[in-house]
Amino acid sequence: MPKGNEFLQEINQLMFKVIKLVESEKNGSVIPLNNVNERLKSILDIAMSSVERMKKEMREEESRLEEEKKKIDEEKEHKVNQEVEATRRLRNPRSVSSLPVSYPTITVKPTMPVATPPRKRSHSGRPAIILSEQEQ
Repeated sequence: MPKGNEFLQEINQLMFKVIKLVESEKNGSVIPLNNVNERLKSILDIAMSSVERMKKEMREEESRLEEEKKKIDEEKEHKVNQEVEATRRLRNPRSVSSLPVSYPTITVKPTMPVATPPRKRSHSGRPAIILSEQEQ
């Protein structure tokens, strides 16, 4: 852990659980490596339904990020195509369709999906503000 950083108590508890499981697997894995859901349930100490829900949420976030990247790539490719066409028209306006078109290669680095914050389900614990007739 970097110096000077303090973590929330929940994050610390999660880290302790991971450390405890890793230390218990010194002499071999307690839960088979191919049983991913059971390992996650054990590491995070949550219900199986929560594991499945979180995995589903992560996959949805990954697909959303992939769609965004695809859209950005298409926009970049479209812009490059327009620039190539404009350049070709300026160089030789008569033979626009005879020149081969070459496109630059665009590489995209995969990113880790970001978890969405939990939805607020109730008030924050602050009492409601009540105004008197004079204040209204």
